[in-house]
Amino acid sequence: MQSFLKYIILIAVFVSAISAEGKKIGYRFTTKESKEEKRGKLTAGSFRVDDTENDPDGKYALSQITFSGFDKKLNSGSESFFVINGTDREMTAILLNIEYLTPDGRQLHQQFHELKCNIPPGETRKVDIKSWDTQHSFYYIKSAPAKASGSPFTVRFHPQAFYLRF
Repeated sequence: MQSFLKYIILIAVFVSAISAEGKKIGYRFTTKESKEEKRGKLTAGSFRVDDTENDPDGKYALSQITFSGFDKKLNSGSESFFVINGTDREMTAILLNIEYLTPDGRQLHQQFHELKCNIPPGETRKVDIKSWDTQHSFYYIKSAPAKASGSPFTVRFHPQAFYLRF
């Protein structure tokens, strides 16, 4: 009986040493989701509208989404703008390319966004995104002027697709 008890104690010490080592090393088992899997979660219960023939009803087009009111101040780390849903269904996501330009039209930067949203039909919602200007040296040309000097820029929105609830 005494040897059996020693055997159990030895096993308990060994198991606790193994689990303590596992904690020290910090093993993690994670999987990466593909863009398609992420987008599927982003747009579950919706259908895609783009320049191809994905629209089941044939009555939706990229021109039904409108962007306005862009704002980015010189010292801001974020940008904001309004999205207007011109369809008769709830918008659940937007795939959007934003082009940043100098006032004379030369490209400064281009950025792609996958935006999750819930915009009811015919309504407008404000969107805030992280700014591309990490150095805080640019400001949107129509934003309130800053006391410090910086470079002005304009934007062009190029929607790639949006998703509408079934």
